[in-house]
Amino acid sequence: MGDLAHPSKVRALAQAHDLRPSRHLGQNFLVDENIVRKIIAAAHLNGTETVVEVGPGFGALTQELLRAAGRVVAVERDPRLVQILRQELGSPPHLLLVEGDARWADWPRLLEEAHVLPPRQPGSGAGGVPEAGEPRAKVVANLPYAVTAPVLASLLESGVAWERGVIMVQREVAERLTAPPGSRVYGALTCLVTYHADAQIVARVPPTVFWPPPQVESAVVALTFRPYPGAEDVPREQLFTVIRLAFQQRRKSLRQALKTRGAPWSRDGVDHALAQAGLDPLSRAEDLGLDQFLRLTEALFAF
Repeated sequence: MGDLAHPSKVRALAQAHDLRPSRHLGQNFLVDENIVRKIIAAAHLNGTETVVEVGPGFGALTQELLRAAGRVVAVERDPRLVQILRQELGSPPHLLLVEGDARWADWPRLLEEAHVLPPRQPGSGAGGVPEAGEPRAKVVANLPYAVTAPVLASLLESGVAWERGVIMVQREVAERLTAPPGSRVYGALTCLVTYHADAQIVARVPPTVFWPPPQVESAVVALTFRPYPGAEDVPREQLFTVIRLAFQQRRKSLRQALKTRGAPWSRDGVDHALAQAGLDPLSRAEDLGLDQFLRLTEALFAF
């Protein structure tokens, strides 16, 4: 395990570069080797994957990903940290370090660039070179609360066939991502994640593993990507239009929420669509699982 996960090393680097963690950017840097190990283990790496890392910070995770993955694409928004990463990590041939905002990243293009890189060589860490064919893509991220939803949406809606994801987020967000229907924290973001992957909290993370420590606890969420059964029969844009409008007025009944002016379906057909989908018109968005939203979408756009 390298020293970029040590608190003393991170503080020394910050002092040497006159870098103060930015609240605006939500900068709380991981400084705990045990959590690094848990994240690496949860990613199920075998040396053949291309791994995207969002927000590498000082490189605590990056240095271990370089040992365990075939290729690494690290996207960092802060130019000061990009400079430090280049200084500390050098120029390994299987690393693509990108200065940019993950919310607006062109993930397919970045992965195309990464696939041109030579893979990590045998003997430089666990695993070996990628197998024949296109390298598989995984994502690892330590996400600030303020950008969790847009970064997740950027990744999930990119069209990339992700295999697995491991993200560290505030515990409240982790509970939203894994919430069942009927929960008060279940919402549109939950549905977006469920559409793409099975989500599971794999570790609780105290504030003390970060520098500076945040005011809240965090959690590590593992995402196992797979097609959602039946989703191929419903246009994705239509489905998430229904979900978005339903949750915009989550305290209203579905009948009221779906009759919103400007909705791309007949207001007069809402009651019929709810009946066709077998749904109680007085139920609310938070009561519906993704299967029910799929049925409702088909019924609304068929009328």
